[in-house]
Amino acid sequence: MNQDRIALVALIAAGMAGITACHGSNTPSDVQLTQLLRVERAQATDPRAPLDGSAINCLRAWSGDVELSAALPPSLSGDAVKTACRQRLDGWIADATRNPDKIKFEEVAAPPSVRRAVALLADHRTATAPMQMPSGQDRPPGALVSNAPNAPNAAPAVPVDMTATVTAVDELDGLCQKAKQAATNGETSQPIARYASFCDKRIEQLRSRIAMIQQSGNSQQAQMLATNVQRTLDMAHQIEAQNAAPAKAQ
Repeated sequence: MNQDRIALVALIAAGMAGITACHGSNTPSDVQLTQLLRVERAQATDPRAPLDGSAINCLRAWSGDVELSAALPPSLSGDAVKTACRQRLDGWIADATRNPDKIKFEEVAAPPSVRRAVALLADHRTATAPMQMPSGQDRPPGALVSNAPNAPNAAPAVPVDMTATVTAVDELDGLCQKAKQAATNGETSQPIARYASFCDKRIEQLRSRIAMIQQSGNSQQAQMLATNVQRTLDMAHQIEAQNAAPAKAQ
């Protein structure tokens, strides 16, 4: 009887170990997270590629973890913003160059994966700028980085509302895609063709800057960026109107 009980316990333990191993295998590795969340300009095979801060903030918003989402500004808690950033990440997940192993969104948005992505964001940023002094504006909240001690007497960043800026960048992204499509079809003027050649990179820079300011809580920088984004959006609308005018004349 005792032998049967011991055998049953051993069988249950083996089954639990199998379940744990299976669950652990669904957590993306550092290499997979880096390849998926790298900035646009980075090489797909670079293991130390800088990561996209706005994409990681999006994962924090979708993680469902109170600690991960607590430090996010209110502008990232709205359904419209979360939906927009989720669509962007879904595009990355569908991209075989970013996600050759076909990781699912639910796997990369799980709290353990997001915590690791936050740590990699800080780690890779330090690696790509070794001569720069560490700045609180360039680092995610210390409590979100595994094994990273909190800075003594550090005042928490005050959230800044950048909803309008995020919305303007999303609109700018839509105009950029239209410009690129027009350039591809040859239905474009020279100014919009030039704009299509660099707009993707510019939008990437703006998203990264938004993520940094949201983490630092610098309201002055937020206002300056908002003005810059609005100016860029006005320019894009003007270029679009100039390109549409010849078509209407025909």
